[in-house]
Amino acid sequence: MLKLRLLHYFCTVVEQGSVSAAAGVLFIAQPPLSKGLQQLEELLGVQLFFRSSKGMQPTEAGRHLYQRAGALLRQSREIEDEMKGFADGQRGVVRIGTVSMGIPRVTAMIQTLGDACPTIGFSLQQGDTQHLTELLEMYRLDAALIHLPLTSAAPDLKLLPLARSRFQTLCHPDSPLAAQPRITLAQLAGVPLALLRRKSGFGVYERVLQSFTRAGLTPRILADTSDIAPLIALVKQRAAVALLPVLPDDIPPGIVARDVPELDDVADELALLYRAPLSADSPLHRAIAFLGQTAA
Repeated sequence: MLKLRLLHYFCTVVEQGSVSAAAGVLFIAQPPLSKGLQQLEELLGVQLFFRSSKGMQPTEAGRHLYQRAGALLRQSREIEDEMKGFADGQRGVVRIGTVSMGIPRVTAMIQTLGDACPTIGFSLQQGDTQHLTELLEMYRLDAALIHLPLTSAAPDLKLLPLARSRFQTLCHPDSPLAAQPRITLAQLAGVPLALLRRKSGFGVYERVLQSFTRAGLTPRILADTSDIAPLIALVKQRAAVALLPVLPDDIPPGIVARDVPELDDVADELALLYRAPLSADSPLHRAIAFLGQTAA
């Protein structure tokens, strides 16, 4: 098998024109350099140099090898630099999952870290809490923004609460509810509702229904989904009123948000679930530090 050391010797001799000059550049004695060139010729089965009193000139095979070896040595240096980048946290891909509520926080992280270190990449996965937790447990994600409460998780995963949301009604500005300073469950029982619902497990959807039941009311559920985007679309089309936990800074433009005091005990808490990075300099460590900087 070709050794990069021998190719480096060979290219240096071609560039310097003699063994003596190349030995000076390489800071080695001439005998081991000459022996290395001989080993390379024997390994490849071709003559690589014309040797004369004026120096060493590459043969046709030598010129071809010089081109190929030069490219290979450059790639070798690039690989070494890239691996050093992984070691010092300047390179890598962070696999982040998030519930809909966490999207603004994740996009802010990507912009900040991407500007600071362009060689760091991000792979994003949106889903509900249960699905993202499963991906973390299967090592298909490095970290995820999820909703609490969390029913279960692998013991090697760490949990960091970030921010508590408020349960609000999101409605179109033309909706009669938009004129109210706050909304009651009785008012909501009379309009079509769109709710967040986990694909599996007990969550906001079930807790909201429990609140209506305790109040002796039956809500009209027009639609449920694990993604906020369809709920916002239904609100903008005046088809439904969305009832969901949101963070204060996450209200979409063109939407009116009103508190629902009767659901204060139902609101979700956004949390960061992650597997501790091996290195304090890793891209994952930087991402976790950014996402957790406003922890509750």
